[in-house]
Amino acid sequence: MNKLIANKVWLLLDSLVFGGIETYVLELARGLLSHDVNVEVIFIQRYEQSNQLALQLAKYQIPFFYLSDRSSTNNPFYALIQVVKDEKPSVIHSHGYKASIFSKLLVCVPGCNVRQISTFHAGETPKGRVWFYDTLDRYTSFLSKHRFAVSEKVARKIPYPALVLNNFLNVGDLHLSLGKQIAFIGRLSHEKAPDHFLRLAQASPNLSFHCYGSGPMEKILKAKKSHNLKLHGHQIEMNIVWPKVGLLVICSRYEGLPMAALEAMARGIPIATVDVGDLPKLVIHGNNGFIVDHYSQLSDVIERWSTMSSQQKESLSQHAKQTIQEHYSSDVMIPTILGFYFT
Repeated sequence: MNKLIANKVWLLLDSLVFGGIETYVLELARGLLSHDVNVEVIFIQRYEQSNQLALQLAKYQIPFFYLSDRSSTNNPFYALIQVVKDEKPSVIHSHGYKASIFSKLLVCVPGCNVRQISTFHAGETPKGRVWFYDTLDRYTSFLSKHRFAVSEKVARKIPYPALVLNNFLNVGDLHLSLGKQIAFIGRLSHEKAPDHFLRLAQASPNLSFHCYGSGPMEKILKAKKSHNLKLHGHQIEMNIVWPKVGLLVICSRYEGLPMAALEAMARGIPIATVDVGDLPKLVIHGNNGFIVDHYSQLSDVIERWSTMSSQQKESLSQHAKQTIQEHYSSDVMIPTILGFYFT
């Protein structure tokens, strides 16, 4: 039997809305499946809201289940113990603080012999109760067999050595976008700075701006937006949105390496971004996108892009796609991850 098929890999997370972690898990699962890995995605808890990640997993025929489906207890931690003892996975790769804490405590339970690996995604420092869980997650990371971080900034927050692994995409089935929209795509929250995007729209009244996403700042944006900014709200199917986009604007206060940037560039959509997180590693100014020190400088970049010739835009597009193919594709990253899973 193929060694990879014999070794069962579980990707564990707690998912409420479809965001960066969900996109990462989807791409990881697709990449592992394409390399003949026996992979399943496990949801810690079932919520009343529709699970968008589950819909995407079903679309790509990736196995998944909820802990409550295979356990006699409603307590998610005890359910995890029971299911691990019953099904004996070789690897549990956790994403998000709840999955990470649960699976690290699991390795201390007799009879739960599993290799536990955590990927740390969050670059910003949360507040309130989530701050406590985030801190607990980081300071118990010594229990993990391996620790991955999605950016240098995230790795620096972990008090034990962590390997920075690039976010990645499966690029084989993606098509070049021929869209023209200037777009913000992401959660409408303080760290993503949609208020900066609002000001950019106000600074260029001759251009149209499009905002895709929902979140706690949505009401503020609706109240203050200018006539040339359209708020499209939460999107269930992003494959309908990407073909409309010509330039992705990232004006975040905090970032790691956002999946939206990779998704855009893989489709030949250049990004205009501030110097934040690991984006300077991704973007070469004037070659595959634009990068500036302060969000207010994005106005000049956006105006520049809007007046470029079709040949200049095509050059940006080709370089953007090439960057992802050569450095951020699953074909490049999955073999590295498999080395940590099974050796």
